[in-house]
Amino acid sequence: MKFKIFICVLLSSVFSCSVENEREKYAELIIEKVEQFKTEKNRLPKNVSEIGLVELENSKAFYEKKTDSTYIVWFGLSIGESKTYNSSKKEWTKGG
Repeated sequence: MKFKIFICVLLSSVFSCSVENEREKYAELIIEKVEQFKTEKNRLPKNVSEIGLVELENSKAFYEKKTDSTYIVWFGLSIGESKTYNSSKKEWTKGG
């Protein structure tokens, strides 16, 4: 019985890490495309459709233009917890 519980916990951890890595890779793709767009057009995109992506309610990561020169990209880690990239600081933070 303990072995089955251990296996379940182990698989949950592996799956959770895999999902987080997938979301973070997609978030990095958004950042890369936004920065390329900014270089080419000298402005930030209004939304991800301007960089050739589609944002749905269940997207892996999300983009939001905050001002004419700043934006955030974020994705969920678990219920009530997310990881957010702030373009003005060029860093990731975890929040709840």
